[in-house]
Parts: sequence; C-alpha cells; structure tokens
Amino acid sequence: MLGAIVGDIVGSRFEFNNHRNKEFDLFAEGCFVTDDSVMTLAVAKAIMEDAKTKSPSTQKRDDDYCTRLPGLAVKYMREIGRKYPNCGFGGMFRRWVFCDTPEPYNSFGNGAAMRVSPAGFAATSERDAERLAEAVTGVTHNHEEGIKGAKATAIAIFMARNGALKSEIRERIAIDFYPLDFRIDDIRATYKFSETCQETVPQAIECFLESTSFEDAIRTAVSLGGDSDTIAAITGAIAEAYYGVPDDIKEKALGYLDKELLAIYEEWLEFAPPKTSVSNRQSEITEISLNIFTFHNIEASINLRISFNADGVEKYAEPHNRQCFSQREAEELRERFSNIHTEHWNTHYSDPEVCVLDGTDWALTVRYSDGRALEYRGSNYYPDNFNELLNFFGIEQDEKDEII
Repeated sequence: MLGAIVGDIVGSRFEFNNHRNKEFDLFAEGCFVTDDSVMTLAVAKAIMEDAKTKSPSTQKRDDDYCTRLPGLAVKYMREIGRKYPNCGFGGMFRRWVFCDTPEPYNSFGNGAAMRVSPAGFAATSERDAERLAEAVTGVTHNHEEGIKGAKATAIAIFMARNGALKSEIRERIAIDFYPLDFRIDDIRATYKFSETCQETVPQAIECFLESTSFEDAIRTAVSLGGDSDTIAAITGAIAEAYYGVPDDIKEKALGYLDKELLAIYEEWLEFAPPKTSVSNRQSEITEISLNIFTFHNIEASINLRISFNADGVEKYAEPHNRQCFSQREAEELRERFSNIHTEHWNTHYSDPEVCVLDGTDWALTVRYSDGRALEYRGSNYYPDNFNELLNFFGIEQDEKDEII
C-alpha cells in the first residue's frame, strides 16, 4: 500500500504537466497527497475493520465478508473522503462522497485501480484478491472494465508479494485481463491522458514489469505521462510488493501524511506487515549459462557460461575457451544482461504449429547470490529478443537454426 502512496505523491505534480523522461526529483515543491492516497487508506481501513469481525479460530475470511465489506468500503471512503474535499476527486466520485444516498454509477475510471492495493496485500489467495477487489470496487465502479482494472491490479500485487516471477505475472495478466503487447519506450511519445482503467492499468503494470527497482518503477510510470499520479500509484503498489520500498523514500513519503492518515497507515503495518524476503529480489547474478543443441548438426551445439566471483568474471565457451574480465567489466556485463530483460520471458517456449522437433533446443539458466535459479527453455521457438541474448554471448548466426 505504501508504494501506491509514494507513486501518488511523486506523480502528483506531473498529472497536468507531464514529464516524459526518468530524470527528475522524486519529492519536490508541488508534490502533495491526492485522492489516490486518501482513498487507498480508506479501503485499507475498511478491510481492517472487516477483519475484526472474523472468528479468531478462522484463518480464512468467511463468505459473509462479501456482504459486509462493500458497506464498510462505502462507510470509510465517505467518512474519510469528506475530510479531504480538495484532494482531487473526480466529479462523479465527489457527488458520491457527499450525496445522501450513495449508489454505484457504472464507472470504468482508473479510480477503481488506484485505491485497490490493500486488497492485493491483504489477500490469502488469488481468488481472495479478486473477491476483495470486487467488493471494494463495485460500490462505485461497477462497470465490468472498472472491476477488471481493480482485479488485475490486485492479482499483480498478490503474485508479486508471494514470489511470482515477472514472466508469470505478465502471463497471468495477458491471459486473463489485458494484452501486454507493447513496451513503454514505444508508446511514451504518443501516449495520451486517460482516466479509464483500460487505458491506464495495463500501462501501469507494464511500467512495473520493465522496472529494475522500486525507484525505477516509479520513474518509469511518471515518464509515461498521462494521469501521472494514478499510473504511478498503481505501478508503485505492485513494485512495493515485488521489491519493497527503500527506507529513504518511505520516510519522505510518510512525511506528507497528516496525523489521521498516518494513523491508518501505522495500523495497516500491524495488520499486513511487509515481507522481509523482498530484499532477495535485489541479489546479484552469480552465473548465466546458455545451452543450445542443434539436432541436425551436433557439431554446432554450444555450451556457454559466464561466472561472476569476487575477483571479477570468467566466461567459458566449454569445453576449452576461457576468458577473464575485470570487476568493472563484470558490472558492465551484468548491466548488458539486465537490459535484455529475460525476466519478461516465459519459462517455456514451444511453437504450437510444430510437432516434429528437428530444429534447435535451448536452455538459459540464471543463478543469483541468494540461491535462486531461474530457467527458460524452448524447442523450435524463441523469445522476440533472443538474438540479443546470442549477441551478449558473442554468438553469430544467419538464422535461428543456423548458428555459426
């Protein structure tokens, strides 16, 4: 949830004055807490109050919460929202907050996704994330696109918080919610302001997927332009679940909250404490190995390995050729590999139209200092930027099956 607040505050001064690159001060004059943070904290309060009604002996939420939670969401969004009338509410939502008989108004605005992050952090399963998201969203944004945007955001947060790979998050979102068939660099120049879920949520998720750290995720989201505070809030929530929030950024962001909002946040910390394992996400690569086996030409089979150690890095073209690099060159290699973004890849590639495996099998393994090992493999099928990986290892080829 803190990630959403950070994104909101950092993006607030750029909402109507877009800044389409990643170079800017995160916190500066003009930054402020908007309705994104206020409503996120209101949703968190509703979820916490709902949890107090559970039996202490029950680990999972009972089915009654689907009945209770919407009412609590209405109560706290209106109760808290009325204390911040100038925080940036949209017209329809403002009327809902201050009217006598609040009813859903069929919205598919991105307010559905900007405030839903507590659902992703509180959920005990993907199904629970979806149910929580729908319960707190349908009280206003009951259009199917509004519900979809909230669910996609909550699912991405839940998966990131519980150890999913970026490639797994990408696949889940692409299959069940939005096609993520673009890159931020390719759309930045032409991306226009939109307050709809369908034109902001997939972009915000992609900002996270392309990021290398929490701060980089926020900078990428702001650099896209458009509804900067909301896009950064959605991106920031997922990035928090995946990376955690650096202490210096956390301290600065919390300084923008008044006593009442800060009290809700501190209560939330007790309710859903951050997971300490997220720091492992930032462990260093210790080894990268690529194996390519060409069935029709056994002599073209390749086994390559780059091994990082305290003294520098060694590159092996097994079984004979060995190269050594300095520590500086090792860091450059890590950066070059990071820019290939294999974390966007699926774990397995196959061509559904090819039944006979008479081409090339390949396997890529990336090992990290925390002991994790990520593996990618395929037969007769390759990620779109597979050539960049071959170039990284110094492999020349005319066609994918003709490796020189």
